[in-house]
Amino acid sequence: RDIYEHYFEVAQATPRGIVADLANIVIKVDTAIKKQAKSNSSSEWKEVLRSALTDLSELLHEESNVSAYELNSSGLIQCFLKLFGSATSQDKTMKVQKKAAKLHAARLAIIKEALPTATTIALVKKLLSVLETIEKLPVYLYDSSNGGYGLQILTKRLRFRLERGPGETGLIDRTGRALKMEPLATVRQLERYLLKMVAKQWYDFERSSFNFIKKLEETPVSFNYQSDFDSEGLIYWIGTNGRTVPDWVNPAQYGLVVVTSSEGRNLPYGKLEDILSRDSNALNCHTNDDRRAWFAIDLGVWIHPKAYTMRHARGYGRSAVRSWQLQGSKDGVNWVILSEHSNDERLGEPGSTATWTIDGETSGQGFRHVRIQQMGKNA
Repeated sequence: RDIYEHYFEVAQATPRGIVADLANIVIKVDTAIKKQAKSNSSSEWKEVLRSALTDLSELLHEESNVSAYELNSSGLIQCFLKLFGSATSQDKTMKVQKKAAKLHAARLAIIKEALPTATTIALVKKLLSVLETIEKLPVYLYDSSNGGYGLQILTKRLRFRLERGPGETGLIDRTGRALKMEPLATVRQLERYLLKMVAKQWYDFERSSFNFIKKLEETPVSFNYQSDFDSEGLIYWIGTNGRTVPDWVNPAQYGLVVVTSSEGRNLPYGKLEDILSRDSNALNCHTNDDRRAWFAIDLGVWIHPKAYTMRHARGYGRSAVRSWQLQGSKDGVNWVILSEHSNDERLGEPGSTATWTIDGETSGQGFRHVRIQQMGKNA
């Protein structure tokens, strides 16, 4: 509260000089357009417009003077749309259209005269940076009564969890406060998201049509470990349909594999599919602390495992798994130990990863099911 009152509130009341200058330019341009509409032959609007363009040239002389955000929030872009636009419409009479074209031509003549080439180039660069900024981080007027954006776009209820960051000792009480957000998304990402909502994806069709199934039917596939969470593993291969699509999907989320646990479907924290997540930030996902707690995966395909990778969740380092077994099964009922660990401390800090090789050869078809089982309480 003290920081807000002594710094942010004061900054809002007295905006940066550049912001005030941009606001004055907007007022001048708007005034010139109105005066021209009353009397095009008058020289008054021309002088006002020349003055505004001269001020703009001085501001844009140094590229770092005006930021893309300041240019966008000042209202200058909307004002320039009126200045450069002809405002003609098919619905208007020919007489009105001719008058609008005449006014437009008169404004363009003043702009060409008063706006140097260097300023025009600088302005175009700034406008491009504004467009790029808007695409990456939309700037919405949430509190405007006639705004079509803002909180109205959130049609889905979102759940959040507050956690202390490193070195933090407490959380700020935000009870009763309004939360306003802007999505960090590009147009391409939005297109992909919307496409998934309206068009069938590869995983929506029959399983027999999946490319990774067809490839397995043709010939056995080998995977060679290179690094933790590389693109050479079975889970990545299934989630990219045999590496035929660019975007990986969590196979458990779309029924390509089936994850089960000793807790059934409802975990104390997280979702079953989270154990296969490839998100850059590790997700919390765990069972209760039972002596023989486990997670199992029905891969839907037969494998001869050679190595496996695990990642510790976002919890404390002391909660990382230490004693466990990797087990394999042909039917999901009878299990064989593939790898056994006791007091293994390779997983430490939250988000840490490690890979273990699996010794020995598996005969026949191999295994369709794999399971990680804890060996002892708090193991």
